[in-house]
Amino acid sequence: MLNNWSELGAEYALIGRIARAALGGSDPLHLSAGASLIEGIGDDAAVLQVGDRLLLWTADMLVEGVHFRLDWMDARELGWKSLAVNLSDIAAMGGEALGALLSLALPPERTGDWLDRFIEGFLECARRYGVPLIGGDTNRAASANGALIIDVSVLGSVQEAPVLRRGGQPGDWLLVTGALGGSRAGLMRLMQGDRSDSEALQAHFRPVPRLAEGQLLRAGGIHAMMDISDGLAADLPKLAYASRCGAVVQSVQIPVHPAAQRWCEQRSEDPTLFALSGGEDYELLIAAAPATAQPLMEMLPAQTGTSLTPIGYLVEEKGLWLEDADGNRTPMPAGGWDHFESIPGV
Repeated sequence: MLNNWSELGAEYALIGRIARAALGGSDPLHLSAGASLIEGIGDDAAVLQVGDRLLLWTADMLVEGVHFRLDWMDARELGWKSLAVNLSDIAAMGGEALGALLSLALPPERTGDWLDRFIEGFLECARRYGVPLIGGDTNRAASANGALIIDVSVLGSVQEAPVLRRGGQPGDWLLVTGALGGSRAGLMRLMQGDRSDSEALQAHFRPVPRLAEGQLLRAGGIHAMMDISDGLAADLPKLAYASRCGAVVQSVQIPVHPAAQRWCEQRSEDPTLFALSGGEDYELLIAAAPATAQPLMEMLPAQTGTSLTPIGYLVEEKGLWLEDADGNRTPMPAGGWDHFESIPGV
């Protein structure tokens, strides 16, 4: 478990407050006979050993007005995304998803046709990745026209050992699947009332959980992994901190999503900095020894069609740096998403 959670921002300071109460008191967490906690608060999913099985358990909440706007997003797209973001946590551990629970707090006007379309999208994602919807809960929103709340929990399993955030070692290469910044480009266009770039909207509305990729990477012997949900600039510090390492990111190596590239070209913005801070990419961030990474860079695209790009490396010295093409380093710019950044006292 991490020690000083506040180093990772306000949201992690709040998580650390909960973790200290749950895991650090005089009455620590006890599990029933035959079950043990392998990894608790602080990774993409909890890891439980039950008998001879390793189970993964994750949960994610989407709140109207914070994570989505219904005037921007179709109900079916929201259904897909609600499950996909949870499956990404299972992918980040190299696991297989077994089943999902769905809980909804609905205002009355969302209980008819809108709900039908939402469930259609949720089940489309569920069928795509072989994850049955097996239960959940429903509730009424606090008031008419109240905020819609979606809470999804997914149970998964993993063969042998899961990949954790804390396994990185100095000298490991850092790699990412796919490309970054596409979801942010979609969000920025929506904020300007621009729906002209369908690829950007697709990246924002329908993320692709890298389940097959995560399983192949785990089997390939990587050291650490997590998904990029809050942006590379916000998520890399979590992996580096958990691994007790620093990190260098080579700016010219960052794979920028074509939709992000177009957005930046139209506005004369730096696409690398834009992609660094792009939340909700749901790609995988990996740390692996160079001898492990090199064959995976060929094998993963060949087997899944998903690119795997080296973007830097872990170092023994604490800190995070952005390195330009000439080898000059500057501190990694802050960026990405933090739910509680502006709330005092967290």
